[in-house]
Amino acid sequence: MSRSPWDTARHIPLDAIESLAATLVDTQGLTTMLTTLTPAPADLTLRPHLSAPPVPVAFTLGARDVRTIGLAHARRPPVAIRPRQLGTAADPALHYPFGDGTDPDAWTHLTTLMAHLRPRSSPPPESTA
Repeated sequence: MSRSPWDTARHIPLDAIESLAATLVDTQGLTTMLTTLTPAPADLTLRPHLSAPPVPVAFTLGARDVRTIGLAHARRPPVAIRPRQLGTAADPALHYPFGDGTDPDAWTHLTTLMAHLRPRSSPPPESTA
């Protein structure tokens, strides 16, 4: 099995996510980006067994959607997370960091954020349960 420089959570370069998102906003017109962390071996193989779901570590909302939702509304989510502004002042995108991938409450924060960011005219998604 090959060894990765990111064999443990403390070595995963999570600080690179925001700069990657900023580059994608500036050069590719990023729409949205959800970044998750999944425990797995460094060689990326998965054993055939039930494993924990991925945990969100960041969500980035592109400039087009920030314009649609409204910057003032989008930058004040009803969770303790404060977004960081990416892009230009005239056409901002927002990056919401959720932590290091160890907090299972990150899914709750993401769900609350998504409900907050949903345009007022959009109905909530239908449940399939």
